[in-house]
This record gives sequence, structure tokens and C-alpha cells, in this order.
Amino acid sequence: MSSADPTTTGAVPALRRVGTAPRRAGALFGALGLAAILPVLPLWLFCSDPEPRRTAILIALGCALASLGGIALFQRAAGGRRSYAEVAVAEFSATTEPGGPGAAGPDQPPSVLPSRRGMQARSLVWYFGVCTVLVSLLALVMGAPQRPERMQRIVDAGAEFANVPVEKVSDVRLHDPSKGHDYYTSTVVVRLAPGSGAEGDPVTARVHPVTHDRPHVGGKVSVLYAPDRPALGALAGNERSLGDAFEGSTMTTGRTWIVGIAWAAGIVLSVIGLSLRHGFRSFSRLGGADMAVRGTCLGAGFWQRDSRKEQCLKIVTASSRTAHFLVPVTEDQVPASLKGQHLWLCWEAPRGAENGQSAAGGTVAALVSDDGWVMHGKLKADDARMMAAEGVSVDKAAAGHSESRVLRLWNPHSAWPLYLAPSALALAAALIGCAALLTLDITGTWRWMIGLAGAVIGLTLAYAAMKAPYLSNAGDPEAAS
Repeated sequence: MSSADPTTTGAVPALRRVGTAPRRAGALFGALGLAAILPVLPLWLFCSDPEPRRTAILIALGCALASLGGIALFQRAAGGRRSYAEVAVAEFSATTEPGGPGAAGPDQPPSVLPSRRGMQARSLVWYFGVCTVLVSLLALVMGAPQRPERMQRIVDAGAEFANVPVEKVSDVRLHDPSKGHDYYTSTVVVRLAPGSGAEGDPVTARVHPVTHDRPHVGGKVSVLYAPDRPALGALAGNERSLGDAFEGSTMTTGRTWIVGIAWAAGIVLSVIGLSLRHGFRSFSRLGGADMAVRGTCLGAGFWQRDSRKEQCLKIVTASSRTAHFLVPVTEDQVPASLKGQHLWLCWEAPRGAENGQSAAGGTVAALVSDDGWVMHGKLKADDARMMAAEGVSVDKAAAGHSESRVLRLWNPHSAWPLYLAPSALALAAALIGCAALLTLDITGTWRWMIGLAGAVIGLTLAYAAMKAPYLSNAGDPEAAS
């Protein structure tokens, strides 16, 4: 008996499983989007020429915007947006396209499954992309897109640092900070000598230095000026205080380190998120300590312990043991015929409670239906230990394999361009607009307001994208009917 009796499950509408085109489009648009946003941060941090830097960043943002347009056009060409539930339910249907690896017949557990590597790669790219976008936005807000106008004129004329004599001192003030050394601020008139190849007499310029010693007439202060055109004036400071801006950097070395550490922390969190969601194993070739048990699906439900609650499919075995197969699905995302279907529950046996593994911990697992679909997920460690008493070793069962069949992967998220909401595309376009504005010479409060708006839009977009499977029916007249 390979599936539930149709008289007990009711009629199921014929839904056609998504083909390879939406899945390839999802991989292509994801790769293009990541390739477009990835250069923004290193360009902003390490490119020292303001105009080429701005041009390159705007081109990258334009490519990201073009990717959004491509998603909208693909969705329209595919017949319009579909709900995630429709795509997910159709994944359980048979397909006429070539499937995945062959497996044993329903009477034996499989030893080869479709790999979860694609799911792992997509999740890692998603986490890494969100981290990169938010850190890039932070860097754009913290940095300056170009040198101050006066400094730019001096640099264009051939600027250099020099210690120049003081001719007049006024407005001297002593500052005693709660931390650090005392320092003086003042208004100083300095004499700027022309360069060796320049004509004319020395000129004076007014600067506002910050010094540890009290300035006095006849002393010297460090300034940045153009010896060939001293009439442009000067800026008080040395290589330490003005060096980053003089070199064309968008921010100081300290801020660059902060951004770099934030990006590295985001990468680490992305890997942790991948581990928690899918684990690192592909779970495509079963053997060794891998176990399997025959069971019947009871439908979608929840695993709950104390305040923790996770979505799952409930599987009951012949001895009435119930396992909670952790996978993010709801009742409307699985067909009614799923209840009562017979299948194999396969899992990686926990490495033992004696090693200190928590009973609430998870282990990689997969469901293999007699109808040929395979769903990857996780199994709680205490459920896995409970099922081990009834399960069989995949290695031992594989020795008697004779009949093979083709398995197909249940993977609705790979077709994300079909169910992505137009509001998500609009939010992404608005976020790109905020990033583009931050490449312009906008300073002060307006810059931080644009950055704050971009952060709110980015977080809203991330939430909307993650919740798309649960929100995709909202506003859909057909789904509501």
C-alpha cells in the first residue's frame, strides 16, 4: 500500500508541479542580486577617488534594480503571481520531468536521497545578503561621499602637510575632558610660503587648530595647504587628523574597522543560521548510523515544549509512537491527501545523550513518500532516540535492495520568483534608492534620516521575505474564495 485510500482522503485538485524554469530563474536572480550588492561595501571603503567610486556604486545599484525588474517581468510572463501555498501543494504532485536519484521500492528505506545542498546554499546566500545590505547601509551613513569642498580645491592644487609659523593668536580656550588629555582650541593666523616653483610673496590664512600645547606667536602649527596656490588657504591638522580625508577615504580607519568587524560578525551569524536551519550535512547518501522507520503522516501540526513552539509534520509508527518532523509548513501548504500517506522517516542518529546533547536539540532528517517525494527537515533528538527502538539501520536494510524508483525533492522555496509579493519588490527598490542618495554629498541630519529610513525599509523587507510563505495568500481573491 503506497498511499492513503482515496475514498478516505477526498478529491484532490490536480496541481502541476513547478518545472525547472522558475527554479533556475530563482538561482539566476539571486546570484545577480548578490553580485550587484556585494561590490558596494568594498568600493565605499577602499576606493579613494570620489567620482569613479560614486559611478561604480551607482552602476552596481542599477544592476540590482534591473534584477528586480527582471523578477517582475518573469512573474508576469509565468502567468502572474501565485500564492506560496499553491506552489507548496503542487510540489507533492508527480512530474514528467527527469527526477532525482533512484531509490529502493517502498518496502525498503532509501540509501540515496536528493541532496539538500541547494537549500543550504540558498539560505546562506539569503543570510549573507541581508547582512551585507545592512552593513553597507551603515557604512554609507557613517562615511562621507567626498572631501569637503575647500579641502577638495586644495587637494586639486597639489596639497601637502607642513608646519607653518604663527603670526597671531586669538580665542584660546582650554578644554578639560573627563577622559583623555587637556587640549586647546584657538583661532590662529599663519603665514603660508609659496612653493619653490611658484611666484609671489607669502600669504596669511586663518585656521582653527586643536593642540595639546597653548599656541603662541612665533610657534608653529601643522596645516594642509597647496604650496603652488597658497591663496586657497589652509586647513589645520596633520596626517593623523586629516590623512584619511586627504587620501580620499570615506571614513576614518577606526570606523572602517568597526564596519569590517560588523560584516565579519554578520558572516559568522549567517553560518550559525545555516547550521540551525539545515545543518551542514547534505544528507544525500545514507549509511553508518543513519536510521529509518516506517510511518504514516498525520498532517501538519506543532511541536511544543514549555514556551517553544515549532511547525512540523506529525508521523505515527505501527507501535503508535509519534515523531515531530520539523519543517515550516501549515495546513494550507500540504494537500489533504497527505494525511494517511505511508512513508519512511529517515534521520541521522544522535551522537548519544551521554555526550551531553540536549533532548531539545535537533538532528537532520528526511521524509520519503511512497509517491516519490522527499522532504528535508529536522527531528528532535528525543524523538530520534524514541524512534530508534523501532527503526532499522539503513545500512542493513540497503543490502536487500532490488527495485529502484526516482525520487523528487520537495523544494517550493527554490521557485521564490513565483510567489514573491510586489510589495517586497517595491521595498527593495526603495532601499536601493536610499543607498543611491547616500552616495551624494548629503550631510548632517538629512543623511542620518535617509540612513534610518533605509534601515527600517531593509528590516521590513527582510521580515516580509521571510514571512512570504505565510503572507502570500493575503489579498489573493482566489485563495480567499
